[in-house]
Amino acid sequence: MIRQAVAMTALNLLSLPRRWGAALIDVFGVACVVAVFVGLFSVVASYQSLLVTGSDDAVLMVMKNGTGAENESSIPEDDAAAVMTAVSAADPKAIVSPETSRLISVKRPQNHDFVTVALRGASPQAIPLRAGMKLIAGRMFQSGRYELIVGHASQKQFAELQIGSTLHLADAPWRIVGVFEATDAGVESEIWGDLGALQSAYKTGNGISTLRVRPTGEAGAADIVRRLKADPNLGVGVQRERDYLQGSIDGMFRIMRFFAYPVLLVMAIGAVFAGLNTMYGAVAARTREIGVARSMGFGAAAVGLGVLVESVLLSLVGGMLGVGLIRLALNGMQTNTNFLGDTQFAFSLVVPPALMLQGVAWAAAIGLLGGLLPAVRAARLPIVEALRET
Repeated sequence: MIRQAVAMTALNLLSLPRRWGAALIDVFGVACVVAVFVGLFSVVASYQSLLVTGSDDAVLMVMKNGTGAENESSIPEDDAAAVMTAVSAADPKAIVSPETSRLISVKRPQNHDFVTVALRGASPQAIPLRAGMKLIAGRMFQSGRYELIVGHASQKQFAELQIGSTLHLADAPWRIVGVFEATDAGVESEIWGDLGALQSAYKTGNGISTLRVRPTGEAGAADIVRRLKADPNLGVGVQRERDYLQGSIDGMFRIMRFFAYPVLLVMAIGAVFAGLNTMYGAVAARTREIGVARSMGFGAAAVGLGVLVESVLLSLVGGMLGVGLIRLALNGMQTNTNFLGDTQFAFSLVVPPALMLQGVAWAAAIGLLGGLLPAVRAARLPIVEALRET
């Protein structure tokens, strides 16, 4: 049966030039479905690579209970001091960095529009706490002065974020004095200033958004978490930085699935019907040939399998075409997350091999669904009636 199925598949493929138009429509439909699938979810994969991969699993984040984002958290001065005391008691050598986070609008000269960028108020401990962060140009901002350092990714996005340029924040001029790089690409898309200066400029008192903590080890981290959870009066929650960032990815992924899967389903149904039309046409065009093959001893299963394999192969061609085109178009493209949420992060799109394989699997499934009924039709053709076809 296998030899017969291979022979029937070869005959079917040799007849493709006679029906190339329908075959191309089938291939094009599958390619579109796969390209949309891979393109949409490559954004999620790239965003995850931007935030989660570069984050440090050792760093803990302490934020106000009930807040889901740094810029929504606000810890009063007394509570922040109590948190730092508890951290020092649990792990005296832990690095603690109190920080504020807020969103500001920066103009993109090339697009003549404004986008949102994260502005972080940082303490001197913020840089040693983050592994792989370093100044690559200029100098560090000075305590109490209206000075800023910008991430290299932000500088590439905005022409006015050069050393010596001035940003107007809270009705005051802030001078850019340095540029930094970081392993965490999300941080590299931020703008940093002195914590105290930003608190004064925005009149937020001494309250902070987040306390970042780098413990000396797992035992220290566990003790810190235990002490903070044991004091409900602090009103704070603690989690690993990577878990916090993964949570933001999961939320975005849920939203994308909610909107993307219905669109993909409709497109996939259209591709399946295109496959049905193509393969039914192939069976109708080759009815006499199928009858001759059956009369020569080819089994019904082999005939049907030949039709099904042809459908899957056409879909696989479409799937590989869609994957190849989207990889050429997107992989390595510089973009930003302004279309995904409130805060802009600059990053490069990536099309992971695992996602490409999923796209090809989608194509194979479409081919199976589109070829199943025509395969059954071909297998059930009565030999005598098939031979009578002209």
